[in-house]
Amino acid sequence: MITMYRVFLVFMGAVSAYMIPEAMGLPKDSQYTIGPGFLPSIMLGAILVGCVLLLIMDSRHKDTASIDKSAYGRLGLYLMSTALLILAMEYIGIILSVIVYIFCVIFFIERNGLTSALKVSLVTGLGIYLIFHTWLQVPMTICNFF
Repeated sequence: MITMYRVFLVFMGAVSAYMIPEAMGLPKDSQYTIGPGFLPSIMLGAILVGCVLLLIMDSRHKDTASIDKSAYGRLGLYLMSTALLILAMEYIGIILSVIVYIFCVIFFIERNGLTSALKVSLVTGLGIYLIFHTWLQVPMTICNFF
């Protein structure tokens, strides 16, 4: 593992460990759904455990990896597509822009199959819609044009 990654893991683990007591102090439940402290507690705990496990697995390997030059192009595509996702949310809606984003990332950047990209993007969009519109009663449309 690259030394920069090790430093990042230690930093993220320390920040997570520092923030866990804050998240634990928030209420875990509310009247009809989870409270504001539920998800941060789980996410911070998962980040901390993940960082520790990655550092433990890295301590077993003595070699240092290097970054492939083709990874820089893919990273640029990820950053550009994420910026386009944020811009598209304003104009075409959250659900449709997330579906298009996930499809493009899986099909064009990761070069997986068409059916796999369609399945994952549509199920993710449906999941987001069901959680926010149906369960949490957030008024939203699938697309801003309709």
